[in-house]
Amino acid sequence: MASDKPRARRQWGRIYKLKPSGRYRASYTHNGKLYHPPKGTPGTGTSRTATFQHKGRAEGWLDSVKAQIDAGTWQDPAEVIEQADRKVASSVTVTEYARKRVAERTLTPRTRKGYEELIERTIAESSIGALPLSALSVTAVRSWYAALDSSRPTRRAHAYGLLHSVLRDAVDEQLIETNPAVERKAMNARRVRKIRALTAPQLTALINATAEELRAAVAVAGWCGLRAGELKGLRRRDIAADASVIHVERAVTYRSGVYYVGAPKTEAGVRDVSVPSRIRAGLLAHIATLADPRPDALVFPGAGGPEGYQTDWELRRAVGAAGKLIDPALFPDGVNPYVAQDLRPHELRHSAATLAAQTGATTKELMSRIGHTTPNQALQYQHAAAARDAEIADKLDRM
Repeated sequence: MASDKPRARRQWGRIYKLKPSGRYRASYTHNGKLYHPPKGTPGTGTSRTATFQHKGRAEGWLDSVKAQIDAGTWQDPAEVIEQADRKVASSVTVTEYARKRVAERTLTPRTRKGYEELIERTIAESSIGALPLSALSVTAVRSWYAALDSSRPTRRAHAYGLLHSVLRDAVDEQLIETNPAVERKAMNARRVRKIRALTAPQLTALINATAEELRAAVAVAGWCGLRAGELKGLRRRDIAADASVIHVERAVTYRSGVYYVGAPKTEAGVRDVSVPSRIRAGLLAHIATLADPRPDALVFPGAGGPEGYQTDWELRRAVGAAGKLIDPALFPDGVNPYVAQDLRPHELRHSAATLAAQTGATTKELMSRIGHTTPNQALQYQHAAAARDAEIADKLDRM
């Protein structure tokens, strides 16, 4: 940045007038090191480079620093900041810091609510909730994790992952030196129940056994792999006129009495899914029965009416009941496992992915079709050919 030479050289420290802002930058050298006023110095405003609007303010700052040096009370600004950080870390609790970091993040309403609930249910009243950040150790975190409800592995993993990310922020802010939540495996949930993939005959039997009002929803979930929230958010305009393609653009989620409409779970979740012809007629027939003819009408409304979203339990109950009716002869051991353990809607998505993989779809094509990927992976997979996806749908018809 261009600057004017100072008109009169100070005996100690230097002041420059900056162009084109007209502000003043001050600096001094001490113990062989060059210093500028740290951000937040009185008189420097909001400037990122801590410059002064008036030359007199710059001179006053230099004079005050020189007086500190002469009196032997001067401290390196970096050390002052470090001491302040240590003071914060010794006073703010794990719960307080976690709440603060979640409040400051840019999150969807559902995700924010979920994080807030995790903090209150798994951290705030726990053994580490009232601990100062600086007192948190690896041992304390391990004891906290061991005390979490092991019958809820997903929530347990999410709680550990949230704590890990919050403490990573604390490290970045130099409030603590290292992250004591170091168990990577703790962030991965171990499933309590076995997730099974239905074969094509089993899936067909399930669809036929499903209550008529939800039969098309089960078919779309089982053959196209849509998430439950994506099914809830589907509208007439998202289905091609011949039902050959479903445009997935949104998902509906429910938390604490509130429905949230937003983008699908991942970037790759926004996708076009080719529909096997074996279920198109059923889908079109279902759409024809809808009471609401508008393009924005929900394709799978809840039992409460055309304007209401489907509840989580509606699909779950229907799938669970239909699963028990699948002919045992369709299973290798002649036993229908869903009599003892309800079939879950997510297992339909798992089945769709498995059936598509059996057609010979590549990993990229499969992940593009299912939309099951992280944002980073989405960038890698987003160019999967739409034409190949249509071929996958055709092969599904021949299974």
